[in-house]
Amino acid sequence: MSGHRSHLSTPGLLRRQFLAGPGASIALAVLVLVGAFLATAVPRAVAALHDAALAEHLAQFPANELDLTTETRAHPDAGPSTGSTTLADDVDAVWGHQEDLLRGIRDRLPEPLHGITGEPLAALTIGPVRARVPGASPSSPEYRVMPGFDPRLREHVELTSGDWPTPVEGGLDGATPLDVVVIDAVADRMDWELGEVRTFGQGTLDQPIRLVGTAAPVDADAGIWTHVASALTPSVVDNGLAPPIITGVVFVDPGSWPAFAEVSLPTIMQAWIPVETGRIVAGETPELRGRLGEFSSAVHNLGSGDFTGFVATVGDVGFLSGLGEALGEAASAAAASDAVLATIASGPIGVMIAVLVLGGRVVFERRRTGLELAAARGAATGQLRGILGLEGLMIGVPAALVGGIAGTLAVAADAGPGGWLLVAAFAVTPAILLVASAPALSPLRRARADLGGARGGRFRWIVELVVVLLAAAAVVLLLRRGLSTSAAETGVDPLLAAVPLLLALVACIVVLRLYPLPLARLVRATGARSGLVPFLGSARALRDPSAGLVPVLAVVVGVSVAVFSAVLLGTVQSGVDRAADRQVGADAAVSGMPLTLAQLDEFRAVPGVEAIAPVYSTRGADLSLDGRPRSTTLIVVDAAEMRALQAGRADATPLPEALADATDDDGVPVLLSGIVDELVGQADTAELDGQSFRALGVVDGRTAYSPRANWVLMDRANAEPFTDTLVPRTVLVRFEPGADADAVTAALASIAGEGTTVTTPDDLAAELSGRPTAQGLVVGLVAAIVLASLLTALAIVLTLVVGRPARDRLLPLLATLGLGRRGEQALVAWEVGPVAVVAVVVGAALGVVLPVVVLQGVDLRAFTAGDAQPAIAYDPWLITAVLAGSMLVSVAAAWAAARIGSRVDAARAMRKEEEG
Repeated sequence: MSGHRSHLSTPGLLRRQFLAGPGASIALAVLVLVGAFLATAVPRAVAALHDAALAEHLAQFPANELDLTTETRAHPDAGPSTGSTTLADDVDAVWGHQEDLLRGIRDRLPEPLHGITGEPLAALTIGPVRARVPGASPSSPEYRVMPGFDPRLREHVELTSGDWPTPVEGGLDGATPLDVVVIDAVADRMDWELGEVRTFGQGTLDQPIRLVGTAAPVDADAGIWTHVASALTPSVVDNGLAPPIITGVVFVDPGSWPAFAEVSLPTIMQAWIPVETGRIVAGETPELRGRLGEFSSAVHNLGSGDFTGFVATVGDVGFLSGLGEALGEAASAAAASDAVLATIASGPIGVMIAVLVLGGRVVFERRRTGLELAAARGAATGQLRGILGLEGLMIGVPAALVGGIAGTLAVAADAGPGGWLLVAAFAVTPAILLVASAPALSPLRRARADLGGARGGRFRWIVELVVVLLAAAAVVLLLRRGLSTSAAETGVDPLLAAVPLLLALVACIVVLRLYPLPLARLVRATGARSGLVPFLGSARALRDPSAGLVPVLAVVVGVSVAVFSAVLLGTVQSGVDRAADRQVGADAAVSGMPLTLAQLDEFRAVPGVEAIAPVYSTRGADLSLDGRPRSTTLIVVDAAEMRALQAGRADATPLPEALADATDDDGVPVLLSGIVDELVGQADTAELDGQSFRALGVVDGRTAYSPRANWVLMDRANAEPFTDTLVPRTVLVRFEPGADADAVTAALASIAGEGTTVTTPDDLAAELSGRPTAQGLVVGLVAAIVLASLLTALAIVLTLVVGRPARDRLLPLLATLGLGRRGEQALVAWEVGPVAVVAVVVGAALGVVLPVVVLQGVDLRAFTAGDAQPAIAYDPWLITAVLAGSMLVSVAAAWAAARIGSRVDAARAMRKEEEG
């Protein structure tokens, strides 16, 4: 007797549980595994998306805008280092002390700022000054040189011909030529041969300058070339009315700086700490912005600050960087992305919860008979709860661990520990669901679902009223608040994320309250007919429905998410197309290098070109507001020319005819951007480059003429006092109707030459759609459609599985009375058909309405690159295809579930009925 094991002991009951129908437990474990996988993989994928979007955003900026840079007209504090530099001895004797100070500044940078920076650099240029060519005619090009000093010149360039410049002994005497080396492209454009001597004016001296070598950059994409302007390619100013002016940097031996210390020419010295954008991760953005602000607001010592004659030596300086602003822009885009993804994810999360509840119910129903039998034989309630809880943990914990680890390994990014908290929640969910079902265990016959008491009915009304009020309050608050632009600081908005799910719950209440009404009429109508299946099916669906709140929620949310995602996909794509049209502003835009009058004439002569309109200038300008300086961009166009080119375009910039009017006492007529208009409206006096102006109109956002949103536009006729050159770098082109766009753009590119690009709206739309943020949204929406459709199908399958025990008792008995296989399948369809049809209709309607509500609080401009929120676009073909696909998957899954598990014989059914 001592060796006897009771089958009613906890181990015995657990063993019997696992041996009886393990399929339900395995299915629930798979659901937990998938949920845990998504809990770790999705946040990491979002983090990787933000990192990629940040990298792409920063790649749009030249290095000199992101590096920590100081610029001064003071001279360097020359002297040797303490031996810590790797400069050549003669160069270290001049630049070593300054490099020591720069290294010290970088070494004191706090993390994570220090970790994203490289070794500091410095460069100095003089001039520009005219370099005269002996014997040149007055119509020859004018050449200007900027003697440059790069302490690490031989690390940045390599000789392609000639020799390195020799050091200057003493000072410039006007007799001994100054040896220089230039980049190949500069030498070619300036028609400068090796050994050729030219002269530049230095005070009362004419200093000869000799080209002794040409070089090529070791890395043409290195950041130094953005700091040293006109070093790789010369600056060319050619307005077609005078000889072109060609300016380029000529490199002098860096150890020769003392010879130039007394030169009476303007100097610009830059020192910078390079920013390595590849080391920046989106998760560090808030801390980085704070550290940048602290660093930029402090002063740093770069020399003694003493005066040598009338020339100052560099002293305390401040460093500036556009990195903080760029990070802020990227953070705002990431926050907008998070808001959209959270809104999309709330639906599948709701469906996943519903499916897990159904999965737990399936497992419970599989165990119910055995547990009720054990209860009838004396098993304690605590023992039954313990059995259910242990089985739940044995289902959930291993599956959650496997899913969490798989999700972590699937995406190489760091999203913090938050995902593993969700994994832990998934691990205990089966145990919680099973234990929560324990009160339903009873050895007595089960009650009918349609015979609930009055108390339960009152409680249901109260819960439903609370849900409706919460949803109404959330929608009202969202509509009153409007579009959120502070997501970068506040993060994901819980209100915005909850609205879709709250509205889905309201839709479920509507479905559950309304669908019994027509169903009851159908029962009465079919009861008067001779057919058994319609009457019995409708009566069972009304009296004891398989589809309660949980499956209805799954269907409504799944369908609404699929339709909402389809609408959002169409809206984003439409917004991208419109943004591309607006930014190009014509059938094509040629931009890049300065364009000559001859090239403009060639553009006009290209077959298929109807008209062109150059943008003559987009230079920086000074805006004085009550004496306070602000920078802006001055855009110069020929208004009549541009109006003709953009005629008929919905995205044309409105250019008043009065722009071409002459300047009067009120000032020059201009058009203002919304940003400038707001600034001007806050000031009592406003001037543009010291001149008064009068605004003829205001246009919000950017134009096709410049990527800047802060601008002032004037007509070419009034531009003379504000700009000394009208050499276009951008030309808008209008094609003739029916022209071959590919042939025209190819001809334009050939005329424009190297360094220019020809962009069409289609090209730009493809580029915008290919950005990580836009691609991430598309992937997220497609994934939401697929996941919601699969989970909806799974919810219908599980609903049928939950109702299978009742069918196993009923159908064999009906079969003995002559019911055929088709009749059995029809009864199965009646179990979920009526409520599923209503839920699909309501879910589709909700999916159509959701964008109208949700997009009041979601900023889609981060995905479209437009200045305005895109209008909601309903693509009927896309919505129909998504809805049809989702329903096809659900119907196929339901059909398969109805066929799994063939007939149960009548004897077995009768035995179950006697036991039940």
